[in-house]
Amino acid sequence: MGLMPTELVFRLFFIAAWLVFIGSLVWVRVKHRRPLRVRQVARPSRPRAVALALFAPFWFSGMILYAIYPSAIASLSIPLPVWFRCAMALVAASTIPFINWSNRALGKNWVHALDAATFRKRKDQVLVTSGPYRYIRNPIYLGSFVLVIAFALVAANWLLLVPALFLVGLVYRQIPNEEAMLLERFGDEYRDYSRCTPRLIPSLRPKGRAGTKPRVGGSRTQGEGL
Repeated sequence: MGLMPTELVFRLFFIAAWLVFIGSLVWVRVKHRRPLRVRQVARPSRPRAVALALFAPFWFSGMILYAIYPSAIASLSIPLPVWFRCAMALVAASTIPFINWSNRALGKNWVHALDAATFRKRKDQVLVTSGPYRYIRNPIYLGSFVLVIAFALVAANWLLLVPALFLVGLVYRQIPNEEAMLLERFGDEYRDYSRCTPRLIPSLRPKGRAGTKPRVGGSRTQGEGL
């Protein structure tokens, strides 16, 4: 029996990895869910809404077409070497546990980044400084950025890569707004934390904060708007 074609192997990995990621994300959300309540989710700004409307459909369409009908987008293929696509597959596979670790660190304190009203009303949140948040202020953002770009490079197709890059840039721009909310909520505690902890590039040797112990909790607005 001959080996499967290389492109088919990449497609099978692409499909399986996405299913694993979505399934694990749903499991974490269900495990740490809070009682349902009516929420008023903030609307994204007009420029952001327009950008999402322009690029998100291309990205989702590219994923679906690559998974089930790759010949339709074959003309947009990127001639990447097999070894590089394999490396990106390893990057994607290792990023999924990192994102799940970050989500588990938030637990039941998770709040969607657009749900600003709920974030301001809840009084039981504390600032996350443990787990991946010990090394970086926005681990879910970092993991999500790496994941979508790695998947696009595994697929080696411009229809996935170009929209992914635009979406990453778009989402990155909202981080300062979310951090401003955290600064308003936690004051000097967050100011001290942000001085010692990088925003997006992890530090393997985080600076300690005198008299402060890591605490579990927080909200998804701590850099978690995907």
